[in-house]
Amino acid sequence: MTPLRQRGALYVAGTLALLGLWYFLAFTPTFARLNSVRGEVDGALRQLADYNRTIQELPEFLKVNDNLQVMRHRLNSSLYAKSEILDLFHQLTTDAQDHNLQLVQISPPVSELLELNRQASVDNSPLFLSVTLDFRGNFLDFGRFVSNLETKPYFRSVKNCVLRDSQTSQYTIDMSLSFKALIGTTEVSS
Repeated sequence: MTPLRQRGALYVAGTLALLGLWYFLAFTPTFARLNSVRGEVDGALRQLADYNRTIQELPEFLKVNDNLQVMRHRLNSSLYAKSEILDLFHQLTTDAQDHNLQLVQISPPVSELLELNRQASVDNSPLFLSVTLDFRGNFLDFGRFVSNLETKPYFRSVKNCVLRDSQTSQYTIDMSLSFKALIGTTEVSS
């Protein structure tokens, strides 16, 4: 090989070495950074698409949330009526015990309980319930209990009153009293 050819080969080899060096030192890291930035841009685009989808679904979510709040309020109204019924039963039991009467049974009609449940969730009108109390005790205590019951804010009217001889004792009578009660007006005892 001639020196001129050697020199040309050396220049070509040097140029190829410089190109290889430039490729590994400059182009490869830049290409890696470019791929990294592309990955970050793709991630940001996915997040942006997710954000846009969330923004588009927000009105529907708010509508469903409002409907659930209305349903929750309606169900809470029904629960409120049920707690008032339980308060009424508790007060009737306590009053019967205070008057030395054994309260055998409290029986509101199931049909009225279902109607109360429907009515409580529809409007805010007063809720009435027919209540039948079955007692065992003496006549004077029963009379005092009825007199006391007539002064209560929930009492509206007597529907039926039945007195029977007791099957268990000669000193007591069985009594049944049906009356109409306004729900939500029981006195809270401290």
